[in-house]
Amino acid sequence: MNWLREDKEIFISKLNYLKNYYEELKSFESLVFLQYIEDKIKRRAIERLLQLIVEVACDINSFVLSKSGVTAESYHDSFIKMGETGIVEKDIASKLARTTGLRNRIIHEYGEYKDEVVYKNISIFIEFYGKYLKILGSKVF
Repeated sequence: MNWLREDKEIFISKLNYLKNYYEELKSFESLVFLQYIEDKIKRRAIERLLQLIVEVACDINSFVLSKSGVTAESYHDSFIKMGETGIVEKDIASKLARTTGLRNRIIHEYGEYKDEVVYKNISIFIEFYGKYLKILGSKVF
């Protein structure tokens, strides 16, 4: 990642945004489902954090890929291309790509997305975006 010398500050700034949102989401890790469905404010906060995590990660993907001369067609595609270029392991990239569908359902209010689905994704986001942060953080530090 030779480009990192030139654009390290931009990259670190984007990574820090993601890390902050990730840490906020982690604060809900011990929330049980009943607490989740009974607290509308927590539900909305979690939905917003899931959305922001995907959006910032995809912004990072686009930034990193553009430095390699690669263009992604969509948020989903940005993760796939991160895997294809070897920046992120393919299996992790594939799992992260799937998180973009939930973001789309939340942001665009496509049909019904159930509380169970959003709640289940808290742990998925924590696991795989944690791995994503470690991988990208290791490129910098």
